[in-house]
Amino acid sequence: MSKAFELEFSFVEKWGRLASAEDFRIYIYILSCFRKNGKILKEEEIAKKLRISPDAVADAIDFWITAEVLEKDGCGYCFPDMDSSSKIVDLEKPKKGSKKSQTSERLRTRPSYASAEIDAAASVNDSVDYLFKQAEIILDKILSPSDFEMIYSFVDWLGLPVEVVIMLLQFGARQGKTGKRYLETVAIDWADKGIDTYESAEEYIREIELKLSNEGKVRGILGIYDRALTQTEKKYIGLWVGEKKISPELIAAAYDRTVAATGKLSWAYMNKILESWKEQCFETVEQVRANEEMFKIKNSPTKKKENGKKSKFNNYEDTNKPDYSNFAEEILSDMLEE
Repeated sequence: MSKAFELEFSFVEKWGRLASAEDFRIYIYILSCFRKNGKILKEEEIAKKLRISPDAVADAIDFWITAEVLEKDGCGYCFPDMDSSSKIVDLEKPKKGSKKSQTSERLRTRPSYASAEIDAAASVNDSVDYLFKQAEIILDKILSPSDFEMIYSFVDWLGLPVEVVIMLLQFGARQGKTGKRYLETVAIDWADKGIDTYESAEEYIREIELKLSNEGKVRGILGIYDRALTQTEKKYIGLWVGEKKISPELIAAAYDRTVAATGKLSWAYMNKILESWKEQCFETVEQVRANEEMFKIKNSPTKKKENGKKSKFNNYEDTNKPDYSNFAEEILSDMLEE
Protein backbone atom coordinates (compact mmCIF):
# COMPACT_ATOMS: atom_id res chain seq x y z
CA MET A 1 0.00 0.00 0.00
CA SER A 2 1.41 3.40 -0.96
CA LYS A 3 2.00 6.01 1.71
CA ALA A 4 -0.23 9.07 1.89
CA PHE A 5 0.10 12.46 3.53
CA GLU A 6 -2.25 15.33 4.33
CA LEU A 7 -2.12 19.09 4.20
CA GLU A 8 -3.75 20.95 7.07
CA PHE A 9 -7.02 22.65 6.12
CA SER A 10 -5.75 25.91 7.61
CA PHE A 11 -2.69 25.70 5.34
CA VAL A 12 -4.81 25.25 2.22
CA GLU A 13 -7.23 27.95 3.38
CA LYS A 14 -4.45 30.47 3.94
CA TRP A 15 -2.22 29.82 0.95
CA GLY A 16 -4.95 28.85 -1.48
CA ARG A 17 -5.79 32.53 -1.73
CA LEU A 18 -2.21 33.60 -2.38
CA ALA A 19 -0.39 30.83 -4.21
CA SER A 20 -1.06 30.14 -7.86
CA ALA A 21 -2.14 26.71 -9.02
CA GLU A 22 1.38 26.17 -10.35
CA ASP A 23 2.94 27.17 -7.00
CA PHE A 24 0.73 24.66 -5.21
CA ARG A 25 1.46 21.89 -7.71
CA ILE A 26 5.21 22.37 -7.38
CA TYR A 27 5.09 22.53 -3.58
CA ILE A 28 2.95 19.39 -3.28
CA TYR A 29 5.29 17.53 -5.64
CA ILE A 30 8.53 18.40 -3.80
CA LEU A 31 6.83 17.72 -0.45
CA SER A 32 5.62 14.31 -1.60
CA CYS A 33 9.12 13.37 -2.82
CA PHE A 34 10.63 14.51 0.48
CA ARG A 35 8.10 12.53 2.52
CA LYS A 36 8.57 9.46 0.35
CA ASN A 37 12.36 9.20 0.35
CA GLY A 38 13.72 12.22 2.25
CA LYS A 39 15.16 13.69 -0.93
CA ILE A 40 15.26 17.42 -1.68
CA LEU A 41 14.79 17.74 -5.43
CA LYS A 42 16.87 20.15 -7.46
CA GLU A 43 15.06 22.75 -9.54
CA GLU A 44 16.15 21.08 -12.78
CA GLU A 45 14.72 17.75 -11.61
CA ILE A 46 11.38 19.32 -10.73
CA ALA A 47 11.16 21.10 -14.07
CA LYS A 48 11.94 17.88 -15.93
CA LYS A 49 9.50 15.72 -13.96
CA LEU A 50 6.62 18.20 -14.16
CA ARG A 51 7.46 19.28 -17.71
CA ILE A 52 7.52 22.95 -16.91
CA SER A 53 10.11 25.69 -17.31
CA PRO A 54 12.94 26.07 -14.76
CA ASP A 55 11.88 29.72 -14.30
CA ALA A 56 8.41 28.62 -13.14
CA VAL A 57 10.03 26.30 -10.58
CA ALA A 58 12.39 29.04 -9.38
CA ASP A 59 9.49 31.50 -9.02
CA ALA A 60 7.43 28.98 -7.03
CA ILE A 61 10.29 28.10 -4.68
CA ASP A 62 11.02 31.81 -4.17
CA PHE A 63 7.35 32.35 -3.28
CA TRP A 64 7.35 29.55 -0.66
CA ILE A 65 10.64 30.83 0.79
CA THR A 66 9.16 34.32 1.09
CA ALA A 67 6.10 32.79 2.76
CA GLU A 68 8.50 30.95 5.15
CA VAL A 69 7.02 27.59 4.19
CA LEU A 70 10.43 26.68 2.77
CA GLU A 71 13.84 27.97 3.82
CA LYS A 72 16.79 29.03 1.69
CA ASP A 73 19.69 26.62 2.06
CA GLY A 74 22.85 27.78 0.33
CA CYS A 75 21.98 27.90 -3.35
CA GLY A 76 18.89 25.72 -2.88
CA TYR A 77 16.05 25.26 -0.42
CA CYS A 78 14.97 23.03 2.43
CA PHE A 79 12.02 22.45 4.73
CA PRO A 80 12.09 24.43 8.02
CA ASP A 81 12.06 21.30 10.20
CA MET A 82 14.21 18.72 8.44
CA ASP A 83 14.31 16.48 11.51
CA SER A 84 10.56 16.00 11.68
CA SER A 85 9.33 13.13 9.54
CA SER A 86 5.94 12.76 11.14
CA LYS A 87 4.48 16.20 10.57
CA ILE A 88 3.51 17.54 7.20
CA VAL A 89 2.65 21.08 8.14
CA ASP A 90 3.25 22.38 11.66
CA LEU A 91 0.69 25.12 12.06
CA GLU A 92 -0.64 26.57 15.28
CA LYS A 93 -4.25 25.55 15.72
CA PRO A 94 -6.25 28.46 17.18
CA LYS A 95 -8.52 27.82 20.10
CA LYS A 96 -12.21 27.77 19.37
CA GLY A 97 -13.76 31.19 19.89
CA SER A 98 -10.41 33.02 19.87
CA LYS A 99 -9.92 36.18 17.87
CA LYS A 100 -7.52 34.38 15.52
CA SER A 101 -10.08 31.65 14.92
CA GLN A 102 -12.77 34.21 14.16
CA THR A 103 -10.44 36.05 11.79
CA SER A 104 -9.53 32.85 9.95
CA GLU A 105 -13.22 32.06 9.48
CA ARG A 106 -13.76 35.21 7.44
CA LEU A 107 -10.50 34.88 5.51
CA ARG A 108 -11.73 32.74 2.67
CA THR A 109 -11.16 34.04 -0.83
CA ARG A 110 -10.36 37.68 -1.33
CA PRO A 111 -13.39 39.38 -2.81
CA SER A 112 -13.17 40.96 -6.23
CA TYR A 113 -13.70 44.71 -6.46
CA ALA A 114 -14.72 46.60 -9.57
CA SER A 115 -12.80 49.80 -10.36
CA ALA A 116 -16.03 51.78 -10.08
CA GLU A 117 -16.59 50.41 -6.55
CA ILE A 118 -13.07 51.39 -5.44
CA ASP A 119 -13.39 54.85 -7.02
CA ALA A 120 -16.70 55.37 -5.23
CA ALA A 121 -15.17 54.36 -1.89
CA ALA A 122 -12.28 56.80 -2.38
CA SER A 123 -14.63 59.62 -3.36
CA VAL A 124 -16.77 59.32 -0.21
CA ASN A 125 -13.98 58.38 2.18
CA ASP A 126 -11.06 60.81 2.35
CA SER A 127 -8.94 58.34 4.32
CA VAL A 128 -9.13 55.75 1.51
CA ASP A 129 -8.17 58.37 -1.05
CA TYR A 130 -5.28 59.41 1.22
CA LEU A 131 -4.21 55.75 1.50
CA PHE A 132 -3.92 55.38 -2.27
CA LYS A 133 -1.86 58.59 -2.57
CA GLN A 134 0.49 57.49 0.22
CA ALA A 135 0.78 54.02 -1.33
CA GLU A 136 2.07 55.52 -4.59
CA ILE A 137 4.69 57.51 -2.65
CA ILE A 138 5.78 54.56 -0.48
CA LEU A 139 5.87 52.02 -3.30
CA ASP A 140 7.38 54.63 -5.64
CA LYS A 141 5.13 53.82 -8.56
CA ILE A 142 1.79 54.60 -10.17
CA LEU A 143 -0.71 52.07 -8.85
CA SER A 144 -2.22 49.65 -11.32
CA PRO A 145 -5.88 48.52 -11.09
CA SER A 146 -4.74 45.32 -9.35
CA ASP A 147 -2.70 47.39 -6.87
CA PHE A 148 -5.77 49.48 -6.02
CA GLU A 149 -7.82 46.32 -5.55
CA MET A 150 -5.24 44.69 -3.30
CA ILE A 151 -4.71 47.74 -1.09
CA TYR A 152 -8.43 48.44 -0.80
CA SER A 153 -8.99 44.81 0.23
CA PHE A 154 -6.73 45.34 3.23
CA VAL A 155 -9.21 47.92 4.52
CA ASP A 156 -12.52 46.43 3.36
CA TRP A 157 -11.79 42.69 3.49
CA LEU A 158 -9.30 42.39 6.34
CA GLY A 159 -10.66 45.34 8.31
CA LEU A 160 -7.26 46.97 8.85
CA PRO A 161 -7.35 50.72 9.55
CA VAL A 162 -5.83 53.02 6.95
CA GLU A 163 -2.95 54.06 9.24
CA VAL A 164 -2.07 50.40 9.84
CA VAL A 165 -2.06 49.65 6.10
CA ILE A 166 0.27 52.61 5.55
CA MET A 167 2.62 51.27 8.23
CA LEU A 168 2.47 47.85 6.59
CA LEU A 169 3.47 49.30 3.22
CA GLN A 170 6.30 51.27 4.83
CA PHE A 171 7.52 48.16 6.60
CA GLY A 172 7.58 46.20 3.34
CA ALA A 173 9.40 49.03 1.55
CA ARG A 174 12.10 49.15 4.25
CA GLN A 175 12.62 45.41 3.80
CA GLY A 176 12.83 45.86 0.04
CA LYS A 177 9.78 43.63 -0.40
CA THR A 178 6.89 45.36 -2.13
CA GLY A 179 5.52 42.57 -4.32
CA LYS A 180 1.80 41.87 -4.19
CA ARG A 181 2.22 38.37 -2.78
CA TYR A 182 4.47 39.53 0.05
CA LEU A 183 2.29 42.49 1.02
CA GLU A 184 -0.89 40.43 1.02
CA THR A 185 0.80 37.69 3.04
CA VAL A 186 1.88 40.23 5.66
CA ALA A 187 -1.56 41.87 5.71
CA ILE A 188 -3.30 38.53 6.33
CA ASP A 189 -0.74 37.67 9.01
CA TRP A 190 -1.36 41.00 10.79
CA ALA A 191 -5.12 40.46 10.63
CA ASP A 192 -4.65 36.94 12.06
CA LYS A 193 -2.55 38.34 14.90
CA GLY A 194 -5.02 41.12 15.68
CA ILE A 195 -2.57 43.89 14.75
CA ASP A 196 -5.26 46.43 13.96
CA THR A 197 -4.19 49.62 15.75
CA TYR A 198 -1.37 52.09 15.19
CA GLU A 199 0.12 51.22 18.59
CA SER A 200 0.07 47.45 18.08
CA ALA A 201 1.53 47.77 14.59
CA GLU A 202 4.28 50.08 15.85
CA GLU A 203 5.19 47.65 18.64
CA TYR A 204 5.15 44.65 16.29
CA ILE A 205 7.35 46.40 13.72
CA ARG A 206 9.76 47.47 16.46
CA GLU A 207 10.10 43.87 17.65
CA ILE A 208 10.59 42.52 14.12
CA GLU A 209 13.18 45.15 13.17
CA LEU A 210 15.06 44.66 16.44
CA LYS A 211 15.12 40.93 15.79
CA LEU A 212 16.37 41.45 12.24
CA SER A 213 18.98 43.92 13.50
CA ASN A 214 20.24 41.50 16.16
CA GLU A 215 20.34 38.63 13.68
CA GLY A 216 22.25 40.84 11.27
CA LYS A 217 24.88 41.68 13.89
CA VAL A 218 25.42 38.05 14.86
CA ARG A 219 25.51 36.95 11.21
CA GLY A 220 28.26 39.52 10.65
CA ILE A 221 30.23 38.25 13.65
CA LEU A 222 29.94 34.64 12.49
CA GLY A 223 30.51 35.45 8.81
CA ILE A 224 27.17 34.06 7.65
CA TYR A 225 26.23 36.15 4.62
CA ASP A 226 25.26 33.79 1.80
CA ARG A 227 22.45 31.76 3.31
CA ALA A 228 19.39 31.94 5.53
CA LEU A 229 19.65 30.99 9.20
CA THR A 230 18.18 27.66 10.25
CA GLN A 231 15.52 27.48 12.96
CA THR A 232 18.10 26.15 15.44
CA GLU A 233 20.49 29.02 14.69
CA LYS A 234 17.67 31.55 15.09
CA LYS A 235 16.82 30.03 18.47
CA TYR A 236 20.40 30.39 19.69
CA ILE A 237 20.58 34.02 18.54
CA GLY A 238 17.20 34.77 20.13
CA LEU A 239 18.41 33.21 23.37
CA TRP A 240 21.71 35.11 23.45
CA VAL A 241 20.60 38.53 22.29
CA GLY A 242 16.89 38.54 23.15
CA GLU A 243 16.53 36.60 26.39
CA LYS A 244 19.97 36.76 28.01
CA LYS A 245 20.92 40.22 26.64
CA ILE A 246 24.49 39.18 25.83
CA SER A 247 26.50 41.90 24.10
CA PRO A 248 27.86 41.46 20.55
CA GLU A 249 31.45 41.81 21.85
CA LEU A 250 31.00 38.80 24.15
CA ILE A 251 29.44 36.80 21.31
CA ALA A 252 32.47 37.66 19.15
CA ALA A 253 34.85 36.60 21.94
CA ALA A 254 32.97 33.32 22.43
CA TYR A 255 33.14 32.69 18.69
CA ASP A 256 36.93 33.20 18.67
CA ARG A 257 37.38 30.74 21.54
CA THR A 258 35.03 28.23 19.89
CA VAL A 259 36.96 28.21 16.62
CA ALA A 260 40.30 28.07 18.49
CA ALA A 261 39.12 25.04 20.50
CA THR A 262 37.10 23.11 17.91
CA GLY A 263 38.39 24.42 14.58
CA LYS A 264 34.89 25.36 13.42
CA LEU A 265 31.66 27.13 14.36
CA SER A 266 29.92 24.93 16.92
CA TRP A 267 26.70 26.49 18.14
CA ALA A 268 26.37 24.12 21.10
CA TYR A 269 29.97 24.68 22.24
CA MET A 270 29.63 28.44 21.82
CA ASN A 271 26.40 28.39 23.80
CA LYS A 272 28.15 26.62 26.70
CA ILE A 273 30.82 29.34 26.78
CA LEU A 274 28.23 32.12 26.81
CA GLU A 275 26.15 30.37 29.47
CA SER A 276 29.26 30.03 31.64
CA TRP A 277 30.06 33.73 31.27
CA LYS A 278 26.48 34.69 31.98
CA GLU A 279 26.47 32.62 35.18
CA GLN A 280 29.63 34.44 36.29
CA CYS A 281 27.98 37.81 35.50
CA PHE A 282 30.58 38.77 32.89
CA GLU A 283 29.36 41.66 30.75
CA THR A 284 32.58 42.73 29.00
CA VAL A 285 35.52 41.07 27.30
CA GLU A 286 37.82 42.74 29.84
CA GLN A 287 36.10 40.87 32.67
CA VAL A 288 36.53 37.58 30.79
CA ARG A 289 40.24 38.24 30.16
CA ALA A 290 40.83 39.28 33.77
CA ASN A 291 39.22 36.05 34.98
CA GLU A 292 41.34 33.99 32.57
CA GLU A 293 44.53 35.69 33.80
CA MET A 294 43.60 35.00 37.42
CA PHE A 295 42.98 31.36 36.52
CA LYS A 296 46.42 31.07 34.89
CA ILE A 297 48.19 32.65 37.86
CA LYS A 298 46.29 30.58 40.38
CA ASN A 299 47.00 27.33 38.57
CA SER A 300 50.57 27.96 37.32
CA PRO A 301 53.17 25.45 38.67
CA THR A 302 55.54 26.77 41.39
CA LYS A 303 59.10 27.07 40.16
CA LYS A 304 61.72 25.16 42.09
CA LYS A 305 64.57 27.12 43.52
CA GLU A 306 67.63 26.82 41.30
CA ASN A 307 70.06 28.38 43.77
CA GLY A 308 70.80 27.43 47.35
CA LYS A 309 71.29 24.18 49.07
CA LYS A 310 68.50 21.70 49.00
CA SER A 311 67.26 20.48 52.32
CA LYS A 312 65.05 17.61 53.17
CA PHE A 313 62.21 20.12 53.17
CA ASN A 314 62.59 21.48 49.64
CA ASN A 315 63.33 17.98 48.43
CA TYR A 316 59.97 16.87 49.83
CA GLU A 317 57.25 16.16 47.27
CA ASP A 318 53.62 16.37 48.33
CA THR A 319 51.83 13.34 46.91
CA ASN A 320 48.45 14.96 47.64
CA LYS A 321 49.19 17.95 45.40
CA PRO A 322 46.61 18.33 42.58
CA ASP A 323 47.81 17.65 39.07
CA TYR A 324 46.86 20.52 36.72
CA SER A 325 48.66 19.22 33.67
CA ASN A 326 45.44 18.02 32.03
CA PHE A 327 43.16 20.65 33.55
CA ALA A 328 42.47 22.57 30.31
CA GLU A 329 41.71 19.36 28.46
CA GLU A 330 39.27 18.28 31.16
CA ILE A 331 37.42 21.62 30.95
CA LEU A 332 37.21 21.30 27.18
CA SER A 333 35.87 17.76 27.50
CA ASP A 334 33.24 18.85 30.03
CA MET A 335 32.06 21.72 27.83
CA LEU A 336 31.74 19.51 24.80
CA GLU A 337 29.46 17.10 26.62
CA GLU A 338 25.81 17.59 25.67
